[in-house]
Amino acid sequence: MTHTFDQLWAETYRHAARYSPYYRELFHDFENEPRLQTLPTVDKRVLSERNLDFLCVPRARVVEMVTTSGTTGRPLLWMLTDADVQRLAVNEQLSFACAGLTAQDAVLVAVALDRCFIAGLAYWLGLRELGCGIARVGAASPGLVLEMIERVQPTAIVAVPSFLRVIADKARETGFDLPNSSVQKAVCIGEPIRDRAFALNASGRAIEASWGARAYSTYGVTELANSLCECDAGAGGHLHAQQLHVEILDDDGQPVAEGEIGEVVATTFGVEAMPLIRYRTGDCAALYNTPCQCGRTTPRLGPIVGRKNQKLKFKGTSLFPSTLASVLEESPGVESFVILARRESELSDAIEVLVHGRATVAALREAMQARAKIAPQIRHASREEIEALQLPPQARKRRTFVDLR
Repeated sequence: MTHTFDQLWAETYRHAARYSPYYRELFHDFENEPRLQTLPTVDKRVLSERNLDFLCVPRARVVEMVTTSGTTGRPLLWMLTDADVQRLAVNEQLSFACAGLTAQDAVLVAVALDRCFIAGLAYWLGLRELGCGIARVGAASPGLVLEMIERVQPTAIVAVPSFLRVIADKARETGFDLPNSSVQKAVCIGEPIRDRAFALNASGRAIEASWGARAYSTYGVTELANSLCECDAGAGGHLHAQQLHVEILDDDGQPVAEGEIGEVVATTFGVEAMPLIRYRTGDCAALYNTPCQCGRTTPRLGPIVGRKNQKLKFKGTSLFPSTLASVLEESPGVESFVILARRESELSDAIEVLVHGRATVAALREAMQARAKIAPQIRHASREEIEALQLPPQARKRRTFVDLR
């Protein structure tokens, strides 16, 4: 049964205000729900400090426990009931359907299901809900992925873009004809493959060229137990309004106009264990409400352009690290890179770019000046030095930006 926004909001508010220690303390009254937009927001700092105070059910009803990636601090412990797991499955079913997957597809899930990681679990559940054939190859061995492509003849793969590129490199090394394989679709998670204008970035273009497959962008947040996937129009991830409400707010907490960049603030619907109301994700993007070319009328979330707390100030210019990363990704001769930021003063950050490859410092400075309007310090580094910064011990995600401020 489809519920209206008012019904969904009323159910979420009353459940959270009655059963969550944090929200009970914040709201006092659980009978008369206020307008959503009048309530205070909550950020990851509060979630970290009051983690288990967001739990609304007895621990005996918890069936899954996951953690966040920990890229912005200590990983949060997030819990799900059986109904929450089913909600997660339905969300991923809807998201994969946006990418055109059906029960006729066989799919490689090249994402980890261990280490308390929600993504692999979510994608497996969603594909099961769709009725797809699934091969859980994980994210450790490009050789195993190629072997299973040959044996299973999958029509799609779900993976992090950087791992898809590693697999493509392995295919070239071994003479595996990846562009002419059975894989027609690559659902990309965890890393951007489009720029603000919805065009494929260097990583997205490289994936489509090396795989001979269509790349689909997604956006997901562990705490929301929700993800958004784009359709064939490639014009943003479709929101599932029965499960999630999204606002885009400016630095003062005010809504921005449609298509303008701001912080993604989300409210979950239908969550039993740990519902969230006006959660500031820290991610910056734009929201679009106009009907999509695919015929869907649901709101669409544009590409994530950066993290709010990662915005850089450099000699009078403000920019996200992703702007510099896009220049480096498209510069010939850059094999790997990492961007370092340090606090220089209240008005400016010190930015250092480490690159490995044959690209010259002069050429890179010129490209950054032309595209990003800044010329940071750039130096060549070994592959090993960059690898250590990109993937430190215990990290679950490779990073190209290291914030030392």
